Amino acid sequence: MKIIGIEIFPLSVSFKRTIGESYATVGIREDDVVIKIHTDEGISGLGEANTVGPFYSGGESQGTVIDILCNHLFPKVLNNENPFNLDMIHRKMDQVVYGNTFAKSAVDFALHDIIAKALQIPLYQFLGGKFSDKIPIRFAVGIDTAENIAAYAKRAVKAGFSGIKMKVGLNPVEDVDRVAAVREAVGPGIIIDVDVNGGYLVKEAIETLNKMDGYSPILIEQPVRRDDLEGMALVRKNVHVPIGACESAVTLSQILRIIRFEAADFFNYKISRSGGFFRGKQAVHTIEAAGLFAVGSEQLGFGIELAAQAHFAVSTSSLKLPGGYGAGILAMAGSFDSKNFDGDIVENSPKIEEGHLILSEGNGLGVELVEERVKKYLTPNQKPILVGKRN
Repeated sequence: MKIIGIEIFPLSVSFKRTIGESYATVGIREDDVVIKIHTDEGISGLGEANTVGPFYSGGESQGTVIDILCNHLFPKVLNNENPFNLDMIHRKMDQVVYGNTFAKSAVDFALHDIIAKALQIPLYQFLGGKFSDKIPIRFAVGIDTAENIAAYAKRAVKAGFSGIKMKVGLNPVEDVDRVAAVREAVGPGIIIDVDVNGGYLVKEAIETLNKMDGYSPILIEQPVRRDDLEGMALVRKNVHVPIGACESAVTLSQILRIIRFEAADFFNYKISRSGGFFRGKQAVHTIEAAGLFAVGSEQLGFGIELAAQAHFAVSTSSLKLPGGYGAGILAMAGSFDSKNFDGDIVENSPKIEEGHLILSEGNGLGVELVEERVKKYLTPNQKPILVGKRN
């Protein structure tokens, strides 16, 4: 089997429910890239890269993803290659292009989709089997008034979500009030984790997070800016709640540096921005070997991205929250509730029901692209790109 072509679809989508974070508000308009890799045996695979903008993604954007795919990864790595050669393909991608892990993740998703389809099995079987039929998920609430956040959280718990992921980082005093309001709204038995997205200074983080400790959050994510590992290590030593690395831990080398600095107790790991399934399995096992733990979360995107997250979650038993809480994948609730949205761009997307992510069965990722639906999400002044040949 040989790769003969890649189709690239530049898409844009707006969501009815946006998420306010310390660096921006996400969901207003997200530029996405969906790809379809074709082989000479008529089997194709789907991938997706949603960067959530160049600040969050360390410089990647829709434009850079398209350029890297068209001008570097396809002609220099993928063309005429056997998609089963995952190890060599990843090595070559890293030799040809430094970083750009969102683009590489999309490629990795599509290759795995092809492999599992060729083997006529669901992808999770290739990734290690399925330890669970459904994954409990946490409901994300953005920065808002304490009253509004508490109301969102209360509705989410009634809908069956097992935890709340809060966004903070703009105003420490108000942030403590927000955490207090959510704890009062959801009661003592619900998980609360707090994501700062690098919004605090070091001493500010220590003081603020220790005040939040009285409301029993179980996790604190990325308390200081992504490149301040010394500062994050200082926060970790002076705060009781587990401290996690997110934006600062995209690649394996970054994860190893954080482990050496003793800067984190856990990692929020996203396969969509870190090289896909191949690198993801390496990362979570490295984290576990270091005596730390990894939780998962979903990137904003369509059903391809959600299916990839679901397959990774159900096949990775070490991806979980501490203290027996179970698997910890985050679904950005409302991801498919976009403006003027008549349905996903794929058929058979995973479902979110009663606070759980339920994987749809089928070979490969289990989803199929409906190209007629893709047309209405095409980014203005953009059109699909074909490099090489279709099957």
